[in-house]
Amino acid sequence: MAHPRRDYGMDAMQTGDTELIRAINRFHVLDTIRQFEPISRAEIGERTQLSRTTVSAIITALLDEGVIYYDEGEAPGSPKSIVGRGRPRVLLRMNPNAAYVVGAKLSMHQVSITVTNLRADPLSCLVLPVRTWRLGAALIADLLEDGIRATVAKAGITMAQIAGVGVGLPGFIDSVAGIAHWSPILAAELAPVPLARMLSDRLGVSAVIENDANLVTLAERWFGHGQGVDNFVVVTVEAGIGMGLFINGDLYRGHHGMGTEFGHSKIDRNGPLCRCGQYGCVEAFAADYAILREARKIIDLPPTDDEPSIEAAVREITRLAREGHQGLLAVFATAGEILGLGIANLVNVIDPGKVIISGAGMRAADLLEPAVRAAVAANSLRVLNGRCEIIFHDWTDEVWARGAASLVLQGLYRLPWSRNARIEMAI
Repeated sequence: MAHPRRDYGMDAMQTGDTELIRAINRFHVLDTIRQFEPISRAEIGERTQLSRTTVSAIITALLDEGVIYYDEGEAPGSPKSIVGRGRPRVLLRMNPNAAYVVGAKLSMHQVSITVTNLRADPLSCLVLPVRTWRLGAALIADLLEDGIRATVAKAGITMAQIAGVGVGLPGFIDSVAGIAHWSPILAAELAPVPLARMLSDRLGVSAVIENDANLVTLAERWFGHGQGVDNFVVVTVEAGIGMGLFINGDLYRGHHGMGTEFGHSKIDRNGPLCRCGQYGCVEAFAADYAILREARKIIDLPPTDDEPSIEAAVREITRLAREGHQGLLAVFATAGEILGLGIANLVNVIDPGKVIISGAGMRAADLLEPAVRAAVAANSLRVLNGRCEIIFHDWTDEVWARGAASLVLQGLYRLPWSRNARIEMAI
């Protein structure tokens, strides 16, 4: 099935934002090379549905910038580039060492950092077990600075070679302004935290921050089940319930940069209290703390005052449920039903090609999955029933950090740049 034509002709260029159109076209060309290299100009045109003139202009610029190169032995006129008679078939590859970026994921109990090249191949990783929620914004920024510098050195490169840094964390994150309005990690802060600027000041490198669910969504788009799918949803189940959304091939953030808070959509106005301060959210039924709350009504459990102890308790609940504890099996079934009901609403509103469920909550995927699938089937519109693929897929925090690196690369792919220059990233 052919993709919708992405080329923007003169009429569109006269009425639209020319620079934005160029950035979009450039991104599609470079991302296509990343996915399918070595690849010819003709195939790039077929896959992107861009005109030959547009593809040629973008390829020329990318070659001049050193971002791509002719495949070895495939330069014009070389024996390998001749396929039978006619014009040479020139193949192109991305230069993975044209730029390096850093991605980091902040969770309640650890920090994961990854350095990648321009192709998003991981070069070095670092995981720091630390109770981030005890530190405060300034100490978290200091910790990130030290961890990023160490991970960059471990990769055998210098900070001067880093084109940008991306950081993901849970909460209400304004990625455009670089501000964390609220996060369980920064709950002690009385005012919004300009975390992106704090990191840029410390590192001397452009930094962006993002809701962590968007990181795993980018990871799915670049490396996972979202490849080749223009409309899909990722729902993350762990300490909270998050969501990332791709619409028409682009990450959707909403008008104010803080959209897709699926976990705080309301299922029951008389339901339990959510961490956001409101009642009846999906998260208040299906997140780790919600499962623990319901389990405490059935069995005795040790006190839990931080994320690691909550996670340990939920693992114990999961073990007992798998051993056949009927009350705990019912707890997971209820959580799965509510989660599935919320997902059915997403299916009815968005009509995605896939819904991918991920996160630490996948430790209990076998206990949640039957109820999730049953609720989706029972509550989806009949015309859509069975047409959206539901996938349970777990990622480690290191891969979420790689998703943060992809966030930076997504900006780099859009803009002309010099290998020796740092840029302000267009996310």
